[in-house]
Order: sequence, then structure tokens, then C-alpha cells
Amino acid sequence: MTRRIISIVLSVAVLASLFFFITSAIKINSAVSELNNRLTSTEATKRIILIAQELDTPYWQLLKQGALEQAEAYGYLLQYIGPQRHDLEEQKRLLEKAIAAKPDAIITQGLDGHEALFELAQERGISIITVDTDIASSSRIAYVGTDNRLAGKQLAELMMSKLNQESAQVGVIIGSFAHNQSERLTALQHALAEFPHIELVDIRTSNISRLKAAKMTVDMMDEYPHINVFVGLSGLDAIGIIDGLDAADKQHIPVFGFDNLLNTEELIHEGRIVGSIVQQPKTIGQQAIYELHLYLEGERYAEQTYIPTMVLTAEQQNGENR
Repeated sequence: MTRRIISIVLSVAVLASLFFFITSAIKINSAVSELNNRLTSTEATKRIILIAQELDTPYWQLLKQGALEQAEAYGYLLQYIGPQRHDLEEQKRLLEKAIAAKPDAIITQGLDGHEALFELAQERGISIITVDTDIASSSRIAYVGTDNRLAGKQLAELMMSKLNQESAQVGVIIGSFAHNQSERLTALQHALAEFPHIELVDIRTSNISRLKAAKMTVDMMDEYPHINVFVGLSGLDAIGIIDGLDAADKQHIPVFGFDNLLNTEELIHEGRIVGSIVQQPKTIGQQAIYELHLYLEGERYAEQTYIPTMVLTAEQQNGENR
């Protein structure tokens, strides 16, 4: 694919981004207005607000599904809000508005700079549970999610099992440097450091964007043409890496990923993605509501619950053991 075609594709993506920005603003304004619609105690015993990192991504939709099913079992009302695209400032504003709406509890990511807001929520009698990423030193009552250090090590083990001791020059795309992904990266680096024939050549961020992951892949291949393995550390990264390798006509380079989104399984079946470390967002959502229920009922609950990750490869798809 020529550079001109890549430029056209990127231009179309910019127009798409503008469209998503407009629709995002409409959705967020609608969601915020709904926060103030308090139900009576006869309709719901508790009201919970779940704030997503990105409203419509498969990961957060599955997490919402699990949380909603468990909330309905307890007679709770669950309200789901979030930015249309990854936007830390918008997440913070939505957390502020959620606290102002005075729900019984909020489920959200534990992000840097949210500690004071968590403290404010606690002062107002609002329970906070973190999912996906945590701030253990904050006033949140519990964390439910992936053990990202273990997941990073698991990814390194998958890579070593598939590379067969061959020399590897590795390019890494990371969605962001939030706690969860930074922990994955650190664990991956630590595990691969034991193998002198493996070198992490470069690390770039996609800002949780498939388009940017593709661009970073093309840029990395231009600067480091000797890279012969790519790793994506968030859900859209491996898909974006594939797009970038297609644009650079480097389809032979193996890719390792994280999560099972969009056409991940199809790309694994085709051999374009060697394997992926898969989280269980639906279970995370269910468990978050379960721990919250225990807390609200005055029963013993777990302050930290790790939901296991799984390895997805072509062998697993065919029902074989790795």
C-alpha cells in the first residue's frame, strides 16, 4: 500500500473522529441528565453509576453486561456513562457529576488524580469500587479486575513458547501508561530480560486508538526496519498493529496481543495474531456488584479480587492444550 493511500485513510479517519466527537457530546449530555433521575425506593433499593473508560468498546460493554445482570438480581439500578473516546479529563468530569448526583455507589477506574474525588465520595456516603485499574492507597472500598503484573508475565511466557528461541527484535504498542498497562509492560520487560536473544527495541503509545496504533506501527517500522515481532498491550493495539503491518506490506511479522475484541479470533485463526492474553470483563462486572452488595449489607467482602486471564491461541480455538 502506498503512502498516498495511507494519507487518504488517515484523512478519512480524521473526519470520522469529528463525527464521533459530536455524537459523543450528545451522548454524554444525555447520560449526565439521566444521573439526576432518582428512582423511588419502591423501584430500586440502591442506585449505582458505572463509569466506563470508553462507552462503546467491547470490553466495557461486556463489563456493563455483567454488572447489569448482577445488579438486577439484587434489585439495584445501574446507570452506565462514559466518554465516547478515551479522554481522561472527560472521565474526571463525569466522576465529579456522578458524585454530585448522590448515588449509593460508583464503579470506575482508579486513575491518578482521582484520590481527592474518591475521598469526597466517601464523605458523602458514596461507596467507590475500582475496576480495570486501581489506586490501592485511595479510599475506594475494593478493586475487582485483572492482576496486570501476572498478565504481563503470562504474555512473555506465551511469546517465548512461540518464538522457539529465535532472535527477536520487539516493537511494543501500549494503549496508555495508566497503572494497569504500565504494570503489564513492567512485568513483560522483567520477564523478557532473562532472555538475551530478545530485545525490546521501542515502545510507543496508541492512546487507546486503533488508528494511532497503526500509525505508530508504520512509524516504528520506518525507524527500526529490523523489528521482527510486535506486541500490543491493550485491546485495540494488536488490531491496529495488523493494520499498520498491512500498510507497510510486512504481513509476515508475528503479532502478540491483549484481550479478545473485534476480529481478534479471526486474525488468530488466520495466523496474523499468534496469541492474545484475554481478560474476563463480564466476570469483572458481576464480581464488582457482588462485592459491593456484601459491603452494603455489612457482610465480609474482598478488598482486592483478581479475575484470571486466559491464553487465546489457534490451539485453544481448536480445543487443544497449549
